[in-house]
Amino acid sequence: MVNKDKLNTLVLGLEHFIDKIGYQASEYTKNKISVKYLVSDKSNTSGFYAKKYSADVEVVSGNKFVVSLLYLFKIAKLKPDFVELYDTGNMFLVYLIICFILRRKVIVIYRGGELQRHNCKKFSLNYVKHVFATTIAFKVVAKESNIIEEYKKNGFPLKKLRYLHNCVPMCLEYKPQEERSVDLLFLNSIRKSRNVPFFINVVEKLREQCPDIKVFIAGFNSLDDKNLSFELAEEEYILNLIKNKDLQNSIKVFGFVKDPIKYHIESKLFVFPAEVVFANYSLLESMASGCVPIVSNGEGAEKIVTGEEGSIIELDIDKWVDVIANYLSNNELLQQKSIQARRKIEMEFSMGTWFKKMMELRQD
Repeated sequence: MVNKDKLNTLVLGLEHFIDKIGYQASEYTKNKISVKYLVSDKSNTSGFYAKKYSADVEVVSGNKFVVSLLYLFKIAKLKPDFVELYDTGNMFLVYLIICFILRRKVIVIYRGGELQRHNCKKFSLNYVKHVFATTIAFKVVAKESNIIEEYKKNGFPLKKLRYLHNCVPMCLEYKPQEERSVDLLFLNSIRKSRNVPFFINVVEKLREQCPDIKVFIAGFNSLDDKNLSFELAEEEYILNLIKNKDLQNSIKVFGFVKDPIKYHIESKLFVFPAEVVFANYSLLESMASGCVPIVSNGEGAEKIVTGEEGSIIELDIDKWVDVIANYLSNNELLQQKSIQARRKIEMEFSMGTWFKKMMELRQD
């Protein structure tokens, strides 16, 4: 049994505390693991989500020198058994040094792209910091399979590496397909690699068969604050494309949504024509809500979506139109896939699965 007065896990390096981190916080709490989060709160939403998940979240801001001293003090005082560390910038190296000095067990977590930033330059600062990170780490977690290949190419210590993909909780609310009001949902931050213009073209052609089609696209961060946009030019291009194609009556756009599950529950089909499909949080959340997935044949798609739960389709407009139109005209098929989508998450991508693997890697 964990000592309730002793901090088990301290999480560092996050830009903010949001749903996908809240899922983990809730799972830790459910299993009596004490955990605290120190975040920079880039989006100013951490307070909302901390309250939503009853999580111990502290926002730390200021110049880098002051923040470094504050983290040194806090880690020395809290003496966590484990530090889960994310790479979100130059402070990553500072956190590593502090944990090394204070002899904390560090679990370095790579989400994607971190190991590619040095562009194969083995004397770049980014390469050096990851050499240091993987050397002092107790364990290294890769959240995407392509990270493993990049990790191997860099010659980092394989004995420390563990693969732990994204997982989500099962949605407690559920609506049968016939009660859902939204036909198609895209809910992700807008990036070129997610091929949203392709989806707009699909909707344009699909409207010839389904003139009353109702489509939601959420993730235009620039609608809330342009500074929060990952790819502002891409967002603006897509918004203009919708307008120029006169699709405003069919497509409703949203910024960042604080309650994505509400959208998943109301939607029949979740679309994700991305270059990398595995294991997108929003895709998993949608399936856990019983929304039927239609995805591209992007990286890792087959690991989540099969013919049982939905459809994988190459980026061909006519093929997407045919498949979507068939689904929307066959409620019985939609309902069958909806049940299987939920089952897939429950069996392979649930938070219980995530917690078990996280505890196992701490032991071995």
